[in-house]
Amino acid sequence: MAKHRQPTRQQLESLIPALKTEEKRLDDLLSQAREQAQDLVRGAEQQAAARIEAARQALPALVEARRQARQSVLAEQAARSAAQDERRAREAERRAERVLDAAVDYVVSLVWPPL
Repeated sequence: MAKHRQPTRQQLESLIPALKTEEKRLDDLLSQAREQAQDLVRGAEQQAAARIEAARQALPALVEARRQARQSVLAEQAARSAAQDERRAREAERRAERVLDAAVDYVVSLVWPPL
């Protein structure tokens, strides 16, 4: 079985500059990643603020549209109700006329006997 040899001090010291260079490269990459993340966050915050403002500006129009739609529905309901009330009034008037005609016929028959 082959023995694993420990690196010598000279070999280890020769790795130090490479390790420092790699550490610097990784630090630079980390800094770049942080900057990119901050840019993404700023962009997302700006988009969110723009969307919130757009929604805030659109809200009065939306409320007005819903109010008008509700008024339209209520107007239709009122018109149907008024038409129904008018039909009921005409029917009540026709019934009253029939009852009145019958009452007049009865009163006349009491006063004037049939010929």
